[in-house]
Amino acid sequence: MNINDKPQHQEFEIEGVKHISPSDALEAIRKGEAVLIDVREEDEVKLEYIPLDNVLNHPMSVILERLPYIAKDQQIILGCPGGVRSSKVANLLNLQGYPHVANLDGGFTLWKTKGFPMKSNASSASGCGCGCGPVSGEPNGGCC
Repeated sequence: MNINDKPQHQEFEIEGVKHISPSDALEAIRKGEAVLIDVREEDEVKLEYIPLDNVLNHPMSVILERLPYIAKDQQIILGCPGGVRSSKVANLLNLQGYPHVANLDGGFTLWKTKGFPMKSNASSASGCGCGCGPVSGEPNGGCC
């Protein structure tokens, strides 16, 4: 797996957080070398989700409560629409002693742009599903 110290596809970064490209992430997930933790809220995941094994949903709002269920001895990739929330959770896991953590560089926005697996349950969803809504001229349409 190719892990980078700096994001290549998103502006937001936190010092010390590692990043992985969507291509490398997909390969690692499919090979069973990593687990992807989707940090979006449950209502967002109901609208759209990644239909692969080794993909879990642990929303950012309850991540501290979920730590006992996240093994420290595995490669963890964190994802959200634009990489902001997942970078924050990656930083939190780093601080909690998780040694193998990476943010999905570019988030699910770049993931979908590359045509990687994503299933939608919504016929007319807009924005990223978090309620922030699209804003023209903003990175990721203004969504988080």
